[in-house]
Amino acid sequence: MSSSSLTRPSTMEEKPENSSREASTEFGAATTTEPVAVLDWDGPDDPDNPWNWPQGKRWFGTVVPGMLCLLITFSSSVYATGVYEVAAKFNVSITKALLGLSMYVIGLGLGPMFSAPLSEVFGRKVVYFVNLPIFLLFTMGAGLANNLETLVVCRFCAGLFGGPSLAVSAGSFVDIWELKTSGLAVSVQAIATFMGPAIGPVVGGYLVEAKGWRWTMWVILMLGGATMIPLFFLEESYKPIILKRRALQRGQALPPKPDPKTALKLIFTITLARPTVMLLKEPIVQAMALYSSLAFAVLFGFFEAYPFAFQREYQLSLGATGLCFLGIAVGLLLGCMIYLLQDRLVYVPAAKRHNGNPPPEIRLVPAMIGSILMPVGLFWFAWTARKDVHWIVPVMAGAPFGAGLVLVFLTAVMYLLEVYPPLVAASAMASLGLLRYVMAMAFPLFTVNMFEKLGVAWATSIYGFFALALMPIPWVFQRWGPQIRRMSKFDALRE
Repeated sequence: MSSSSLTRPSTMEEKPENSSREASTEFGAATTTEPVAVLDWDGPDDPDNPWNWPQGKRWFGTVVPGMLCLLITFSSSVYATGVYEVAAKFNVSITKALLGLSMYVIGLGLGPMFSAPLSEVFGRKVVYFVNLPIFLLFTMGAGLANNLETLVVCRFCAGLFGGPSLAVSAGSFVDIWELKTSGLAVSVQAIATFMGPAIGPVVGGYLVEAKGWRWTMWVILMLGGATMIPLFFLEESYKPIILKRRALQRGQALPPKPDPKTALKLIFTITLARPTVMLLKEPIVQAMALYSSLAFAVLFGFFEAYPFAFQREYQLSLGATGLCFLGIAVGLLLGCMIYLLQDRLVYVPAAKRHNGNPPPEIRLVPAMIGSILMPVGLFWFAWTARKDVHWIVPVMAGAPFGAGLVLVFLTAVMYLLEVYPPLVAASAMASLGLLRYVMAMAFPLFTVNMFEKLGVAWATSIYGFFALALMPIPWVFQRWGPQIRRMSKFDALRE
C-alpha cells in the first residue's frame, strides 16, 4: 500500500452539495455565480459503482492489480540473489553490486509522485498500461547491461516506472472495497506487497545457480508479459473517470476542469510537501512510519543476511539458501490470518458497539501482537543460526518475524486511515512510503559489513534491539492515543 491512492480523494465530481464557492476554493476553476455540474452515482445500488460489482468481477479487479504489485515487489528481491555474481562479473565490491537493489527501491519510492497526476486524469488502468511496458523495457536493459553503471541506471528507472503501479494498485483496492470492513481484501493487499520480496530469493537462488544472474531479469520479463493479458481485461474502477465517461455517453454536462496550476499544487502538497512536514513534525506519523519502516528495512537487510548465515554456517547452496526465505513467507500468511481473526473478534464487535465508528485505537491490536512476535523472531534467528543447531531452527525463526512485520504494517496503514481526513491520510501514507523505501535502500548496503564484523548473532541482535526499542509504540498509542491525537496539527480525529 502506498502513496495517495489509499483513500478516495475528495473531487469536484463527488461533492454532495452544488456549491460553486467550495469548488472555487479548492480548485480555483469555478466562479461564484454559475452553478457547478455535479456527477455522482445514481443511487446506493448503482451497478456502475465498483462496490456494487458482482463478487467475481470485484475479485478479478482485486487479484489483477495484486498480481502486478506482487511482480514489482518480487523484482526488488530476486536481483539480490545474484549480487555476488554481479560483483565478480563487473569486478566491483559487494556493496557496489547491491546498488542494483538499493536504487531500484529508491525508484519505487519516487515513482508514485509522478503517478498521481496520471491516475487523477486518466484513471487506474492507463497508469498500469503506460508504466508496465516501460518497466519491462528497463528490466530488459538491466539484463543486457555490460557494466555496473548501466545496470544500476536501468534498475533505478525500472523502479521509477514500477512504483506508480504499486501506488495505483492500492487505489484499485480502495475503489472496490471498503477497507474498514473488508479485512480479507486488506490481507490480500498485504500479501501482494510483502510476499513478492519473500519469494524473490526462493526463485532467484535456483535461477542464478543454474542460469546466471541475468535470468533474474528474464524471469521478470516473462511474468510481466503474462500479467499484461489479464490486465487487458481489467475494467476502470476509479469513480471520477467512470462518472465522466458515463456522463459523455448520456450527453450530460461535465464539471469545469480544475486550474492546472492549482491541481499540480494540490498534488505536490499531497505527495511530497505535506508528507515531508508530517515526517518532521507529526508524532503520530513519525511513530507509525518509523516502526513499519524498520520492519520493512530489516526484511531487505535479510536479503544479504540470510546468504551470509546459511552459506557460511551450514554451507547451503544458493538455491537452498533461497528456500530459507519460505519461513518468512509462512510468517506473512500467519500474520494475515491473525489480522483476519482479530478483525472478526475485536474490530467488528467494537464497530457495532460504537455504531460503526469505534475509537481508532482499536486498530492497534494487531501491532500489539506483532510488537512481541517481531523481536522474538529476530533474537531466535540471531542465536540459533550456528553450526551446532540444525538449519531448520533459524529458518523457523522467520515465521514470527514475518507475522510481526505484516501486523505492524497493516496497523500503521489502517490507524492512519482512521485518524486523518482523506487528503491528509493520503499524505500520511506517502510519508510511510517515503521513509520505508529510504530505509529499505540503506539496510542492504551495510548489512554485509555489519555481519562480517559482528557475526550473525550480534549483528541480528542489533536489529532485535531496534525492534525492542520501538515495541512500546502501539501500547503507548493504545493508552494515550486520544491525548496524542489532540496535539496533532493536521486535523487528526478528536474525541
